[in-house]
Amino acid sequence: MAVAPPMTMQGGATGLQQQQQAVLPRSSYLGLQLASQPCVKVGCGRRSSAGLRCQVSPSSTTLPHFNVDISGAGKPIRSVERSTIRLALPSKGRMAEDTLGLMKDCQLSVRKLNPRQYIADISELKNVEVWFQRASDVVRKLKTGDVDMGIVGYDMLREYGEDDEDLIIIHDALGFGQCHLAIGIPTYGIFENINSLSELAAMPLWTEDRPLRVVTGYTYLGTKFLEEHGFKHVQLSTADGALEAAPAMGTADAILDLVSSGTTLRENNLKEISGGAVLSSQGVFVANKKALLERKEMLDVAHEMLERFEAHLTAQGQFTVWIEPLHLLLNN
Repeated sequence: MAVAPPMTMQGGATGLQQQQQAVLPRSSYLGLQLASQPCVKVGCGRRSSAGLRCQVSPSSTTLPHFNVDISGAGKPIRSVERSTIRLALPSKGRMAEDTLGLMKDCQLSVRKLNPRQYIADISELKNVEVWFQRASDVVRKLKTGDVDMGIVGYDMLREYGEDDEDLIIIHDALGFGQCHLAIGIPTYGIFENINSLSELAAMPLWTEDRPLRVVTGYTYLGTKFLEEHGFKHVQLSTADGALEAAPAMGTADAILDLVSSGTTLRENNLKEISGGAVLSSQGVFVANKKALLERKEMLDVAHEMLERFEAHLTAQGQFTVWIEPLHLLLNN
């Protein structure tokens, strides 16, 4: 999957939108006739069929058609009927800060009665509960219907959504959290002259007894991507943070992780390779398809939020257009 060019906000449009159009049919930003619109589905392509060797921790997501034993991985029981609309937002990190910043810029006041609580409301949106969750849980709870809508990174949606058709993207470019998911390999040793994904796959070193060892937090996307690009002998393992240190420690040959500027890779003597980008990502607005279709009040809330997002992003694009001339005038 090609990486979108550098993302710029011009009237709310980004390179990610064009890149995702090849993957996801658009929903016309929800449209006024959602039931008659083609759904924006998460992901595309075939399911995994060949067998890569995978090593995953108990916290990993289930990989389709792979012999992976994950304790306690049963699908949660769906929640009971409720009258409130639940909006899930990231609970920590830069994504959480940027999400709240977007909501504020769109005049949507997220109010916590207690800073230690994980629930809030939005005074401008009646009957809406905000639930702060880990990014992975935002997607999981959207799948099960425990929450109705959410804001999350496209990378997390693809990893934990696992191409679930019950998830639809309402807005695919919220203008923050831009990065891409890519393979990183050492700049030295046996990888010094390896500059493309095809060259990496063709290295004779990789066998059943000595597979390519890749450490990542994206086992679903990693497995799918490497299979589709001809890798036969791969061992995927998970780690919590500091993936860039794994090749130097000798515990992995490569990493699959999010890249923003590439500075962290370079500082750890790692490099990206041609064809090694899995996807481009930024914040997206997602919903449970069934909830949208069955609850008119939720559709109304989705429209309200969407209009506010679009107005803000369009204004942001206009500001970007005029900031340079204004800057020149002020300095003349």
